[in-house]
Amino acid sequence: MLSYFPAVYPGELLYSVLARYHRHTGLPGSMHTMETLFGKQQVIASIDLQGNLQELADRIPTERNLTANHLIDTLTLFPYVAAFEPPSLQAKVRQAMMRGIVKNLHIRLGLTASRVGRIESFRFCLECTQKMIASHGEMYWRRDHQLSSVLVCPEHGCLLLESNLSFVQHSRHEFIAATRANCPQHARPVIPMVDNKTLSHLQSLARLSTELLESPPTPRTFAGWTVFYRDRMIETGLALSDCRMDQQRFSQEFRNFYGRTLELFKNLLDGNGFSGNWLKIMVRKHRKASHPIYHLLVQNFLALRERHVSRFGTGPWACLNPLAQHRTATPIKEVTEHNNHGKITGVFTCNCGYVYTRSFNSATSEVGPPRFQQYGPLLKPALRKLIDDGVSRRKIGQILQLDPKTVFRLTRALDIEKQSKQCKSPSKDAPLKIPAKNTSIKKQLASSPGKNISASFRRDWVEVDEACIAKLSSLPALIYKESPPVRITFAELNRRIGKRDWLLTHQHLLPQTKAFLDRTLENLENFQLRRIRWAIQELESAGRPVKAWQVLRKTGLRSTDYREKINVELESAPALWRHAV
Repeated sequence: MLSYFPAVYPGELLYSVLARYHRHTGLPGSMHTMETLFGKQQVIASIDLQGNLQELADRIPTERNLTANHLIDTLTLFPYVAAFEPPSLQAKVRQAMMRGIVKNLHIRLGLTASRVGRIESFRFCLECTQKMIASHGEMYWRRDHQLSSVLVCPEHGCLLLESNLSFVQHSRHEFIAATRANCPQHARPVIPMVDNKTLSHLQSLARLSTELLESPPTPRTFAGWTVFYRDRMIETGLALSDCRMDQQRFSQEFRNFYGRTLELFKNLLDGNGFSGNWLKIMVRKHRKASHPIYHLLVQNFLALRERHVSRFGTGPWACLNPLAQHRTATPIKEVTEHNNHGKITGVFTCNCGYVYTRSFNSATSEVGPPRFQQYGPLLKPALRKLIDDGVSRRKIGQILQLDPKTVFRLTRALDIEKQSKQCKSPSKDAPLKIPAKNTSIKKQLASSPGKNISASFRRDWVEVDEACIAKLSSLPALIYKESPPVRITFAELNRRIGKRDWLLTHQHLLPQTKAFLDRTLENLENFQLRRIRWAIQELESAGRPVKAWQVLRKTGLRSTDYREKINVELESAPALWRHAV
């Protein structure tokens, strides 16, 4: 048990506390200090992740309440360097610091592989040192000043200065305290003078770093951080879909936001790009740890960016479930958006399980009608009761606001057997029964006994055929204008006229419509050729020579099947396109 252990000053680093102990006790050498503090001589004096902390905590007087965990969380840089690591790795690093097995800890945390690296010498703030001497009579190393993302003092906003104490030059087994000699007033700033805008960014980043050090976020797995950043990108309108980010726009706006600030940090930039594509990696699927400075920069940018206003309004939105009691309320708080055939589709999900979608046409800024997607747990008991009560499929569709075919599909999917007795349809030989009140129909049947009565009530299919042609004739031109290209198919035309499977079912009654479809529907080969021409035009609009591999990538076609066709198109195109490979 130690008879003396120095008081811990506000924001002090553990290295500094142990260095002041060595100076206060006046022990003859660093080996004696290590033996006294840790019970062994060969202990590495680490700036950030000190080892053998359990042995140290056992020697400190118990009334000080300085346990090993308390030392790790409040006096080392562990909360900063491990803030974005998985919980399992955080626990292993903590145990290693307690036991003293700190070899390769920086490799396990990914700090060695990071291009940012660690600082090379202690840093200090002149205003802080003056305050330290006035309050405590001596100087000490502040914990937050030794973070690689801190270039200015979080408290005073002035540039940090580099001390004469280099980590490379002094012994790894010696604790050296802060003094006026190694922290001179004429010391060199860590960066040159900057403008007010850049200084403001640096101070914000320094304060975020201090907050991270003192109050680290709740531990997340790599999958958890992936979801975190994707949600923030969606909220700020920088996502093309749930899993696809608008990387080009994100990179450009990120650079514009920080300006010259990024150039002041070591190895953040590589020419005109980001070293190792770290910015793209941050909003992709996380597979390994990233340096804390990357997280802080991205989180600060996304936090200060305006929230994206949904194309479907500000919300909250109504739940359209006719079985739910909150029908007239607006319980849906969020809407998920993704691209679908050139349109933006919004997915509205309620807590009751009901899900519906709406489409947004960017060309016309029109929002389409709601379309049912999923009912949830309220459907099965309601559907079973309606079927048991003998309600017809069409009537059930009206109650549930669904198409009768959808009712049939849901009945089969939920494995609901229809137990109610169904009315048998009359046989061909059975006489046609007509209600007594339909006397006019009886007279008509009596006057022409050889005529089929149903013929009097048939639809005028010639008129329907002409109306269908008028509705379909304008669709191909609209589809051809869409970007990216959409293939003209039976299903696409059915979708556009708002009648699912109607054309396929009734085309034998619509000769003009069938002839129109035969000459209008687009086969796969013609569609792929149209995609190739579209891709060439899109790439050519950038003003640079177009290559075949670029066209293949943009269209998503296989090189073995379409490279020759692309080369032919490039050869027949203007001179700027002629760059086939």
